[in-house]
Amino acid sequence: MLTELMASFLEQGNIKQQYKGRLVGAVLNGYLSLRRLVVQRTRLIDETQDKLLELLEEMTTGTEEETKAFMAICIQTVEKCSPQDVRTPVFVFERLCSIIYPEENDIGEFYLTLEKDPQQEDFLQGRMLGNPYSCNEPGLGPLMRDVKNKICQDCELVALLEDDNGMELLVNNKIISLDLPVKEVYKKIWVSEGGEGDSMRVVYRMRGLLGDATEEFVETLHAKTQQQVDNEQLYKMANVMAQCEGLQVILGRLSQIRDTTRSRPLLQVILKLLQLCVKVSTNQEVLCQPQLRAISVLLNTLHLCVSDTSNQQATQLIEQITETILSKAASKSPDEFLVFSRSVGGVEHIDSLLDGSSSNAASGSLLHHLTRVLAALTYGNRDKMAALMNYFRPYPLDFDKFDADHTLEDEQKLELFCNLAIGIERSSLGNTLKDYILSLGIVGQALGYITNHAPLVKPTFMHSDSDEWKEFISKPSLKYILRLLTGLASHHKPTQDAVSVDCITIVHRLEQVSSDEHVGSLAENLLESLCTNETVASKIEEVRETTRAEKKRLAMAMRQKQLGALGMRTNDKGQLTVESTIMQQMEELGEETGLVCVICREGYKFQPAKVLGVYTFTKRCNVEEFENKSRKTVGYSTVTHFNVVHIDCHMSAVRLARARDEWESAALQNANTRCNGLLPLWGPQVPESAFASCLARHNTYLQESTGHRDISYTSTVHDLKLLLLRFSQEKSFHEDAGGGGPQSNMHIIPYLMHMALYVINTTRCGPREAKNLRTFMENSSVERRTESCYEAEGAHYWATFAPLLLSGGEWHNWRVAHLRSLLWAAHVRHLHPSPPQSLPQDLTPRPYHVYKSNLVFFALIDAIYNNHFKVLLTKIATP
Repeated sequence: MLTELMASFLEQGNIKQQYKGRLVGAVLNGYLSLRRLVVQRTRLIDETQDKLLELLEEMTTGTEEETKAFMAICIQTVEKCSPQDVRTPVFVFERLCSIIYPEENDIGEFYLTLEKDPQQEDFLQGRMLGNPYSCNEPGLGPLMRDVKNKICQDCELVALLEDDNGMELLVNNKIISLDLPVKEVYKKIWVSEGGEGDSMRVVYRMRGLLGDATEEFVETLHAKTQQQVDNEQLYKMANVMAQCEGLQVILGRLSQIRDTTRSRPLLQVILKLLQLCVKVSTNQEVLCQPQLRAISVLLNTLHLCVSDTSNQQATQLIEQITETILSKAASKSPDEFLVFSRSVGGVEHIDSLLDGSSSNAASGSLLHHLTRVLAALTYGNRDKMAALMNYFRPYPLDFDKFDADHTLEDEQKLELFCNLAIGIERSSLGNTLKDYILSLGIVGQALGYITNHAPLVKPTFMHSDSDEWKEFISKPSLKYILRLLTGLASHHKPTQDAVSVDCITIVHRLEQVSSDEHVGSLAENLLESLCTNETVASKIEEVRETTRAEKKRLAMAMRQKQLGALGMRTNDKGQLTVESTIMQQMEELGEETGLVCVICREGYKFQPAKVLGVYTFTKRCNVEEFENKSRKTVGYSTVTHFNVVHIDCHMSAVRLARARDEWESAALQNANTRCNGLLPLWGPQVPESAFASCLARHNTYLQESTGHRDISYTSTVHDLKLLLLRFSQEKSFHEDAGGGGPQSNMHIIPYLMHMALYVINTTRCGPREAKNLRTFMENSSVERRTESCYEAEGAHYWATFAPLLLSGGEWHNWRVAHLRSLLWAAHVRHLHPSPPQSLPQDLTPRPYHVYKSNLVFFALIDAIYNNHFKVLLTKIATP
C-alpha cells in the first residue's frame, strides 16, 4: 500500500514546494517503520527503496534552501535510527554525499589491449588472444591487480599469480601501481595524457628481467598538475552539516561501529561524507571543538581498521581526515591547541598508531599521512612526545649499533622517524616537538656520528672518491641521518645552530658526492634547510667559497708542476717563461677554467672545438594546467643535475658499455641521476655545423623520450616556463630524475634560453614573435586578459618569451604590464579554476599566498635581465 501511495505521488509530480520538506521527512520515517515491520521481506524493501530514490531525486531538484532543509531532515532521520540498523544510514548518507559533491558520470564501457613486452618475447610464455578486452569482462577489474591476475591465469604464469612484485603493468610508458582502479587509470593516465587509439594499451613484463626499470612509477592518481579549486565554493553544501549538528550525528554513528566487516558499507560512506565535510573551513572549526572529541572517535575507528588488512583504503581516509583536522587545530594559538589536545585522549592513541605502522608496513602516501598525524597528536604534550620517542629507542637511533647489525624492522622504524621529522609542522607548535627531540640528544647523536665517522677534513682538498670517503658514504645510517636532520632543522633555529657548529664543512663535502643512495642530493637538501637561518647561511657560503679557492690553489700547483716538467716556469711578475727551446711552442699552456667534461676533465681551454653538453632528463607533460581544452596542449619538462660532458666522450663511453643501455651508461657519469638527453653548448670556437648537428641529435632524444614530434622553439619556451614555475611554486627538482637540486637547475636556464634563441634566429621568426608579444601586451582589455588566463600561450608564456625578444630598455618599459598580467592570472584562476561564464566581478585582493608564486615568477624574469644581461644593461644605461 505504501508503494502504491508513493507511485501516485510520482505520477502527480506537482507537489507544492512548501510541503516538500515535510513530505520527505514523512517518507523517510515511513521507510524506517517499514524496515522494522517487514525485516524478512527483502524484495518489498528493495522495491520501496527504488521508489524512494525516485521520489527523493525529484524532491532535491528545488532551490538551494529547499535542498538544505532536505539535508537537515536526513540528519534527523539518521539520528532516530537504531544502532543495530546499518542499512538505512548508508542509504541516507549516500544521498548527502551525492548532494555535496555529485559523482562524475561513469565513463561507460571501454576496451583494453593486453600485450607482452616485445623485449621479453623469449622469456614469457603464452599470449593474450582476446584483444581487445571489454572492461566489463570478468577478471578485468576493479583494480589493476585483477588485470595482472587474469594475464597470469590466461598465460599459465602460475608462479606470478600470488606475487605482486614479479610482474609490471605499463600504460603510456608508465609503471602502474596494482592498487589503482582500472577505470581511473583509463581516465587519468590513458585518456587525459593523450593515449593513441580507443582501447587502452597495457604492456606486461617481468620485473628486473632486463635490468632496473627507468620509467615513471605511478602510485597515486592525484596529479600535481590538476587545477587548484576553491573548496569553499565547490563543497559549499557541506556547510549544512555544521548548521544542523550533522557532524555530531555522523561522529556518533562512527563511534557505534564495532565490527568493520558487518558495517563496512556504513564505514565507507561515513568516511566519504567526512572527507567531503572537512573540505570547508566551517566544518573544520566545528570538528576542532573539544567537546566533539572528533579525533578520539577517528583514532578509535582507525585502530579497528588497522587490524584488518582489507581495510587499507579506510585507514588512509581516516588518516587524511585526521590530518586535516589536526592541521586546522595546530594553526590556532598554543593555548587553544592545548585545550583541544586534552580531548584527543592519552598516549594510548600514539601507541595504537605506532603498533599499526609496525604490523602493516606503511608506504607512500599512507606513511606520509600517518607521520603527520603522529606528530600533530603530540604537540605541546610532554607525555605524548615521550611515548612517541620511546618507540625509537634504543634502536634504531643508536646509529653505530644500527650500522653493525640491524633488521628490516629497524629500517622501517628509522624510515618512519625520517618521515616523522619531515612531517612536523613548521610553526611554533611544531617546534615544541622539535625542541623535545633536541633535548633528548637525538640531534647530538646524529651530529656526533657524522663528526666521528667522517674523514678528517684536511686543509688540503681531499677528493670525495678517496677510500676514506667511500667507506663513510657507504654506512647504512648516513642517508637516514641526513634526512632526519633536514626535517628537524627546517625553520627551527636551535637545531640549525647545533648543526652549524661542526658539521657544515662535512655536509658540504658530502654535497659533492655521487652515490647510489643519492647522498649528494640529501646533503644539498640539508644545507638548503639550514639557509633559512641568515647566520648559518653565511657560514655555508663561506665554506663553499673556501672550497672554490682550494680547488683553484690546487689547480695552480698542478699547473706549476706541469710547467716544470715541460721546462717552463713563472717569474716573480707572474709571467710565463720558457727554459727549454724544445717547448717554445707551448706558450699557450694554462689551467682549465669554466665548464669541464666529467669524463676527460677537459673543457674549452684544451679542446676548444669539441662540443660540450649537459645531461638532462625530460618527461612528457601538459604545458598549461589551466588551459581550457578537452585535450590540453602537450609538451615536455626538463630538469638536470648539470653534469657536463663532451658529446664525443659520451658516445665513446656508450660504445664501451655494450651491455648497458645508452642512458644507463650515462647515469654513471651523471652522479647516478636518470637522464635521457644531452643539451649541447655552443662554445666560443665550436663550429656552428658541429653545434647544429648535436642540437639535432638532442631533438631526436626529446622525441624518443617524450613522444612529442614537434620540437620547436615554442616547445623550448614552454619548457623554460615550466622550469621557472618549479622555482616559483617551490616544487621538487629531483623527484623525476633522482638527483639535481635548485642550484643545479638554475645553471641550465641560460642554455635553454640560448637553444630557443638559436632556433628563432635561424628560422628568422624573431620579428613575428616580437610583434605577437607586443600585441599581447597592448591588448589590455579585461575580456582579453581573462580569456588568456585559460590559454597555453598566456601571461606566463609571454613573460618567459620576453628575455628572448625584448631589449633591456623595452623590458623596463613593459615589465609593469607583465606583472599586472601575472597578478590578474593568479586572481582569476583562484576565483575560477575553469573559465567563468562572465567577467569576474570580485576584485577584492586575496591573501598573499594566492599571488606569491606569480610574484616570484616575475622576480625570476626580472633577475634574468639584471644578472644574465647585466653588462648589456650597464652599457644601455651609460650615455
